[in-house]
Amino acid sequence: MAIVPLVKVTLCGPAGEKDAVLDALQMLGCLHLNDLRHDAAVAGQPEPSYQSARQALQYLQDSPVRRRALRQRDNVDIEGVVKEALDVRDRSRALAEEREQLSKWITDLEPWGDFELPQWAKEGPLRFWFYIVPHQHMRSFDAITLPWRVVARDHRFAYVVVIAGEQPTNMPVAPAPLEPRSLAKLLARLSQVERELEELDYRRIGLTLYADVLKEALDETDDRVARQRAALRALERDQLFAVQGWAPRSRAAALRQLGADRGLALTIEQPGPHDSPPTLLDNPPALRGGEGLVEFYMTPAYRLWDPSKAVFFAFAAFFAMILSDAGYAAILGIILLAVWRRMGRTAGSRGLRDVMLALVIFSIVYGILVGTYFGVEPPAGSWLASLHVLDANDQRLMMWISIGVGAAHLIYANLITAWGRRHSATAVSAVAWAILILGGFCVGLGQSYPELTSLTSAGLCALALGCLLVLLFTSERAFSLAGSRFSRCADHLSASFMGIILTDQRLLHQQLLRLETFRQRLPSQIERLLQWHRHVQSHEPRREQLGELDQLIIVGG
Repeated sequence: MAIVPLVKVTLCGPAGEKDAVLDALQMLGCLHLNDLRHDAAVAGQPEPSYQSARQALQYLQDSPVRRRALRQRDNVDIEGVVKEALDVRDRSRALAEEREQLSKWITDLEPWGDFELPQWAKEGPLRFWFYIVPHQHMRSFDAITLPWRVVARDHRFAYVVVIAGEQPTNMPVAPAPLEPRSLAKLLARLSQVERELEELDYRRIGLTLYADVLKEALDETDDRVARQRAALRALERDQLFAVQGWAPRSRAAALRQLGADRGLALTIEQPGPHDSPPTLLDNPPALRGGEGLVEFYMTPAYRLWDPSKAVFFAFAAFFAMILSDAGYAAILGIILLAVWRRMGRTAGSRGLRDVMLALVIFSIVYGILVGTYFGVEPPAGSWLASLHVLDANDQRLMMWISIGVGAAHLIYANLITAWGRRHSATAVSAVAWAILILGGFCVGLGQSYPELTSLTSAGLCALALGCLLVLLFTSERAFSLAGSRFSRCADHLSASFMGIILTDQRLLHQQLLRLETFRQRLPSQIERLLQWHRHVQSHEPRREQLGELDQLIIVGG
């Protein structure tokens, strides 16, 4: 399993050694501390915030052009770097917004020309009113007695100036608000803003010299805060201190060596039935993207099994079944190749990159098997046609593929559960559920395909054996004819609910397949509907085409 087995470690020693021991534990980096002090004062103590420094670092790291990082921190004013980076960011954002507004004003003023109204035209007894009038509404100006003139035209509008003391009434459109500055002043200001933005970009590129230094400073600060938090979790009493936490079983030897070197009292215990150890996942690097998919919903409990690998491959398989096109999958692969190096900068992005790679590979393979390339099937007799081994329009085959995938998931989950309970007789019940699922799948498959009727008898035997084992080994209580019959019946009832849940999971896989089948049949059905529509324009509706419409509605429903 990918859930790392943990042990509970307790270290005790003189209070004067607490800081040195905590520093040594931080260097090991393998202990998840428990809080031995549950007082409200410690729990309510605020933690320092370095949000501004983190924002500055993110701004510098997002720069499209970066200088070679500085390796030495001597004589580097970290606070000055943070302040300047944030000033550059805020000023750049303000200027970018101003540039966008200036561009809009310039676009609005260009049809009117380069002018600036005198003061009397803005606030005097006679004022200028500007209208952008569609050509079909220009006839309404024949009835206007006020002075007006068309100053410009384009293919859609006429640009009209009306002189009046008050806003004219009965106009076909509302007056257009124009920027009071002239077009020349707006263009000059736009040029000045663009030059200032270029200078800010150069300053940002220059500050990227200190990005790694700033990151190291933040990392050291995080370590210092974590160290202080660890000191608050340690118990100190009567000139002694105690630290307790969970560590991987593989690091127990290193902790024993630390205790021996420091002269500490150390105990290492296995998790008890009332303990709640944290969950530490450890998958191969290529499959760690599945951890993110699982943790998106919730982290599995310590005593459960890690479904990361199963979710990783199942997600890729169902994505491939939904896409069902090798051509589009190849386009996704080209996009992934273009951002491959960029997605390898952090561990999280590398996990996402591995998930995307699995999606592309599974989609290309499945698209080749169903013989679909940008919605077109390869010509008969070609080498691509020889690789077309699955008929996506065969609903029975696709249904059993979906049921088989769901059954494989449930069998795998029950076998993992049985391995986790291998020291208990209830492990047999988990194996029994796996046998039941496999038997049911074999019975259904044998009844659907006459050439596989031999599977029916084997499946019935597996169902009988599975039911017997579930009845005998579901309950952990000792068998008794008197006292525990009610309790064992309750356990059997819970096992029945488990069977209902398993059935619901298999129905979910069938619903997913129905959606995938509908997606595959939709283009062909739409083409048939178009042919039927063209036919009914000159003839009576054909009954077989109406039947195709009914099929489309049934599949979509």
